Amino acid sequence: MGKRSPLYGTELAAGAVFGEWFGWELPARFSDPTLEHRAVRDSVGLVDLSYRGILELTGKDRTRFLNGMVTNDVKSLKPGSGQYAAILTPHGKLMANMRIYALADAYWLDLHEELIPKVREVLERHLIADQVEIRDRSGEFTMVALQGPASVELLTALEIGEMKSLAEHQHLRAIIDGIPVQVIRASETGEEGFVLVVPLSAVGGTWWALLQAGRDLQLQPVGMEAFNTLRIEAGIPWYGLDMDETNLLQEAGLERAASFSKGCYIGQETVARVAHRGHVNWHLVGLLIEGRELPEVGAKLLHEQREVGRITSAVRSPILDRPIAMGYVRRERMAPGTILQLQTQKGTSSAEIVPLPFYKRK
Repeated sequence: MGKRSPLYGTELAAGAVFGEWFGWELPARFSDPTLEHRAVRDSVGLVDLSYRGILELTGKDRTRFLNGMVTNDVKSLKPGSGQYAAILTPHGKLMANMRIYALADAYWLDLHEELIPKVREVLERHLIADQVEIRDRSGEFTMVALQGPASVELLTALEIGEMKSLAEHQHLRAIIDGIPVQVIRASETGEEGFVLVVPLSAVGGTWWALLQAGRDLQLQPVGMEAFNTLRIEAGIPWYGLDMDETNLLQEAGLERAASFSKGCYIGQETVARVAHRGHVNWHLVGLLIEGRELPEVGAKLLHEQREVGRITSAVRSPILDRPIAMGYVRRERMAPGTILQLQTQKGTSSAEIVPLPFYKRK
């Protein structure tokens, strides 16, 4: 097993069954994953994000330096705002995706904790004359998420104001059960949602405070199985599953993570060249799977006996009551409505390409 969540004891007492995700021992489920899924779609769910970490940049040159490292326009950020971004290899491949939060005197990079060492190494390698300090603060904080249409109501009940007026990735400092918490508006599931950055020493108390405050709203703790289903329905790719250092930014559909008007950054030439060309040869797509069997990761997609794609993630969708998947398909065969042959270890079936997301709240 990987690293154990700091909430392990608390979650075990709540009935959690654990599994390994992104190098961490995390709750796979607390009850029936379908019920946990429904809690998020209908009301609100609480998710352990211990697998995420924070890399902090401080110093007077932090804005100029970070702007030259990542794909989005850091110079546009004001304290209390944030953005989605990525850091690329010199060849334009995805090293990591992240959210960047601007504080009064720092930037926080919110990304998978297992990616922090390589991202930090790249940043420090390019740090020559700039006055910037880079710190891994993952050992000081833990993240949890509130996801669902009642998440604003729950935080309002905790007397945290201005939640409804926050735009995506905006954030503020709040007090929950006497603990200072950074509250960020961020949808992880296609629903209203927030990510909370909590001091590590207080995360157990904050977890229980949220459960107590959300009792009347039928708040449910949500394991990674339901969380995975929710994010696939919302068409949200996860690093390490749906994208990695073999993928270009545009192949993974992450154009929203890039500024096409700012100056140079690592891998920018490749991103600009793809944008000028107008397409990539492969693209992440949604797939409706025929039958009831889930395809395994890596299952091949064929057209006229020729391999044209592969599956990266697959779940049974409670919303659609059928298997769905995400995967990469060659651009010649990626038009919505295209039917491909799906070759799995258990036999063959078919998959229809559909636009992402599978689910979008009305």
